[in-house]
Amino acid sequence: MRLFRYSDEPSVQSLLFEKMLWVSKVKESQEGPSIQFKRRDYSHAIVSPEPPEHLKLRIEVFSEEFHGMRIHRLEPKSKIPGLKVFFLHGGSYVINATRPHWRFLANLVESTGCGVVAPDYPLAPRHSYAEAYQALVGYYRAFHKALEEGQTVVMMGDSAGGGLCLGLSMALRDEGLDLPLGLVLLSPWLDVTMSNPHIEVLDPTDPFLNVQALKNAGLAWAGGANPRKPWISPLYGNLSGLPPMHLFIGTKDVLAADARRFRGLCLAAKADLAFYEFDNMVHDWMLLDFKEAKLAAQRIAEIIKSYELTDS
Repeated sequence: MRLFRYSDEPSVQSLLFEKMLWVSKVKESQEGPSIQFKRRDYSHAIVSPEPPEHLKLRIEVFSEEFHGMRIHRLEPKSKIPGLKVFFLHGGSYVINATRPHWRFLANLVESTGCGVVAPDYPLAPRHSYAEAYQALVGYYRAFHKALEEGQTVVMMGDSAGGGLCLGLSMALRDEGLDLPLGLVLLSPWLDVTMSNPHIEVLDPTDPFLNVQALKNAGLAWAGGANPRKPWISPLYGNLSGLPPMHLFIGTKDVLAADARRFRGLCLAAKADLAFYEFDNMVHDWMLLDFKEAKLAAQRIAEIIKSYELTDS
């Protein structure tokens, strides 16, 4: 277990962003499994299922289909990547990838030379976790089989995608499939029941996430199954035999309650976890563009490059 705490005074830019979240009332206006924004419709401006065209000026962008699931690939222009990042986007299991996701991934490709594979996995409420896992396990099996000699994989995801990374790794382990070299979990959503009593303590400090909306989205994702099933809420899963994990969380994120609980479970299970906690940071801050986001993105890039160096 490795614990890293970042406790500098918050930057002016991060404080302004937090203020904007409170003023725009994003938290209060989220509804149901669709998590729509009543006061302002942010979804049209921010959600971007396809990588924006302008990214092609910086990196190579390819898209393809795998049994009806859209797959996006981002690669550097100057080299063939030896390390692939298998990325699962957040969005409470009900929203597609967003522009901040693509910007973050493009920066990661440029700073590390890695390639990124980003499946647009099935979402609730139209689909459930079972359909998403069926699609992702099938694609991961084919993706891993197609790797060239010397190419390896790290799995990464944010928010719901972070929880899905952990759950998918448990599923791959249980099926005896090849696992990624490591997991990078960014503000992960580890328990869709949101039943941890410490969530109530953190909720007044979180300007972003709506606890009831998350509960509704989690039930939609479960599709009638027990929401404590590890594939749905990997906090309740078996931690043995998993690759090394790196978890990033902010202290103004209600999901920090379960991230800290997960840290304790990893300690008890002697699982390999590096835990990065950033004071005063909100949910998914590392996808943004202020000082603390760049600091986290730099550390994430260093982690990615360390796996490439280990394998080379």
